[in-house]
Amino acid sequence: MRKILMMLLLSFTCWGVTRAQDTLAVVSGRVEGENPVMLVIQRQMGMSQRLLEAKVQGDYRESLTVKEPMIVSLSLGRQTVSNTVFLTPGAKLEVDFSREDKFGGTHAGINNLLSRLFTDEYQPKTSGLKEYSRGYAEALVRAYQGRVEQVEASGLLPEEQKVVQGVAQYQLLRDMYMMIDLSKAFGKAFAAPEVDTDYSDPLLNIDWLPELVFAGDWFPVFQEWLFAQVQTGKIKIGSRESYLNDMAAAIKNEELREAYLLGALWREVLRGNVKDFGERLKKATEIVKSKGGKERLKAYAERLAESTYPAMEGVDLSDYGFPNEKGDTVYLSDFKGRYVFIDLWSTGCNPCVAEIAYVKRLEQRLASLPLAWVSISLDSNADTWRAFMKQKGMTGVQLLCTRSRKHPFMQRMAVNGIPRFVILDPDGRVWDASSRRPSDPVLGELLLKELK
Repeated sequence: MRKILMMLLLSFTCWGVTRAQDTLAVVSGRVEGENPVMLVIQRQMGMSQRLLEAKVQGDYRESLTVKEPMIVSLSLGRQTVSNTVFLTPGAKLEVDFSREDKFGGTHAGINNLLSRLFTDEYQPKTSGLKEYSRGYAEALVRAYQGRVEQVEASGLLPEEQKVVQGVAQYQLLRDMYMMIDLSKAFGKAFAAPEVDTDYSDPLLNIDWLPELVFAGDWFPVFQEWLFAQVQTGKIKIGSRESYLNDMAAAIKNEELREAYLLGALWREVLRGNVKDFGERLKKATEIVKSKGGKERLKAYAERLAESTYPAMEGVDLSDYGFPNEKGDTVYLSDFKGRYVFIDLWSTGCNPCVAEIAYVKRLEQRLASLPLAWVSISLDSNADTWRAFMKQKGMTGVQLLCTRSRKHPFMQRMAVNGIPRFVILDPDGRVWDASSRRPSDPVLGELLLKELK
């Protein structure tokens, strides 16, 4: 079992060399009625990833590619059969609505237990409790513990129990942190919540299982749990070189610890958070020991070599200027002698809007540092920009770049997507070409150490 889990966690190693037919899972069953219905199987990977879509009628038998153990949702027509179906390469899944236990075939015990555990009977009892409070979190943990008790009494093999418990852990994290994570992605729809400082404490004694990663979108909500430990000081951030290792060290299980660290490094590559990234890769070798993991670190190093951001460090941007809301030009050279935190955003960008509240919080927290805060909107309509700032009560240095990405500054900094955060040193030169986001508490910890 441990070998299988490690292959999952590293996701592209041994599964990649299995025979093609071994990666096909088969779903079969019967649809009553004269009209065909749509059979859909999909996996949540941030966005839904559709694995199978087929019209079925009568007796059906459909196959789909499954390269690693995973949790998927299965629907027939307008009816969702289950959001928590466990599939593995080569599995055979039978679906029968006429039975109380809908699932047969491979992993039938796991899937039928999963189907029962996520009914209303086992949902958290949170009525009347303040969201994002310790009491609310305790209610979620009680629901999780109730599910664990059912798992332990199920009679499933220990390895099968861990699969179900891993899904229950994912659901707990989702209940705790999904809206917090969504608020960072969809800021125009979800305001950044006010979270009590002890909200995450009830989860401190949970031993997270590597089977957690069977849920495709486990990483964001698990990282929110780690972020909470950073915010409350339970995880100490040492340096820019070590902070990912510092967070990973809070994970007791070695396999999950490696999976988290590899996932965190990959997201840094994707977002361009590559200041001193080579040092973090070296530090990661203290945790990443598997062959597949080392291959991934090598691939990350190759991506780093292709990145344009490291070459931007030291570039002088002090001569660039932009108009403020009054039409007066403000130059970046006006802030010489202080570091400058530049927020590149627009009113139509959901994650940009989400970060506004976090920028305010971070500015207040770092008020003692020699750090100026400058927001540059890429809106093309000045009236829309002014109205939005008034609505949100945005103060401080607010500038506008109506030329958007065609402006020489944006081209020099290769601004292809926003939000983007750039930090200049006291001489107006690029210190960090693509900073971590203000909603990431690690950023505040690093700046407190580095900009004293």
